Amino acid sequence: MKRLLILGGTFFQVPAIEYAKSQGYYVITCDYLPSNPGHRLADEYHNVSTTDKEAVLALARELEIDGILCFASDPAAPTAAYVSERLGLPGNGYEAVCQFGEKHLWRKFLAENGFCTPKARSYTSAGDIELTEWHYPVMVKPIDSSGSKGVTKVECGEKMAEAFEYALSFSRAGRIIVEEFVDRVGAQIGGDGFYGEERLDFVCFGDQVVDNNINGYVPCGMMFPSKISDELKQRIHNELERAIRLSGLRNLSFNLEVMIDKEGRIYLMEIGPRNGGNCIPEVIEQYSDVNMVALAVEAAMGKSLAVAPRYNDDFHAYYALHSEHEGHYHGYEVSAEFAGEITKEYIFLEEGAEIGKFTGSNQTIGILLLRFATREQMEGFFVEPNRYIKVVVE
Repeated sequence: MKRLLILGGTFFQVPAIEYAKSQGYYVITCDYLPSNPGHRLADEYHNVSTTDKEAVLALARELEIDGILCFASDPAAPTAAYVSERLGLPGNGYEAVCQFGEKHLWRKFLAENGFCTPKARSYTSAGDIELTEWHYPVMVKPIDSSGSKGVTKVECGEKMAEAFEYALSFSRAGRIIVEEFVDRVGAQIGGDGFYGEERLDFVCFGDQVVDNNINGYVPCGMMFPSKISDELKQRIHNELERAIRLSGLRNLSFNLEVMIDKEGRIYLMEIGPRNGGNCIPEVIEQYSDVNMVALAVEAAMGKSLAVAPRYNDDFHAYYALHSEHEGHYHGYEVSAEFAGEITKEYIFLEEGAEIGKFTGSNQTIGILLLRFATREQMEGFFVEPNRYIKVVVE
């Protein structure tokens, strides 16, 4: 049996574990949380942190693996690249993956290659920031966090130090980035794609949703398909393809975040070198019939699959269950007025578990996959989701 090491065992890695098992691969998982649900599905589990690249390399050598996969996890992507490069396994180079995964390196890559990108600087100390250099507002972010953790919009220099320390608390590398605020038009565009050997084989765009009552920078949902025009989709497709081709990355599953400004300029805010979290690959499969999980797993094992989208007429979304205040989780209630269908649920918390205010993806209670017959129903749900699906927090 071919042996595949999957980094992580959270609910988000479960689809990759299940698919790999269904194809006859011997699946090994690792992370530092033995209670994660994916480990119960794997053939073998090891308590090794997915961010400790030397420890994972030693484990991979010992187990004589045939492939390594980072699925829906930003922190694990450099580790997978490091191990595959050192052992000559299918995958991409460590430096190229880091370039896409760390915000300061990504902004530098974009600027050097003629892409639209906001002015950006990275810092390890708040004292190094020249406050008068910046035209406010600016965004302050960790260079290496995911799920919008540690992100702040800063309106004036007096708030910079506080935002810096907040961002720094979420950075494994101890570095933050300050960048110009992009005044976008419409929703932020998200989704996933797959770049093969020579071209962008597939990409699916969705419209990101946030809860402005809590934090306007933490996604709480994404609607598929995106409302943007076919002409704009093609322009974004071309920019994504050009960026990945220039990077040298190949057979790459990626997650994207794109903004459009009032001049119609395209900002590739992120091309994450791994599939998206929050079950985005599963939502895309429901809409397009493209198995993003299979593409990622087989690429990790050195195999390629044909991509033949078959879009359906329904409208699909994910919704991140969350709370506006701290408390204890006691389930959720679905109103009789809810016009959609919950096709799948992943609940991360036990009854009575503590939950915090939704200031980052680490406070997500669970993910619901939704289907709607019309766009009006889908958009109506996201105008006031608590009216239709109420989280009980006491």
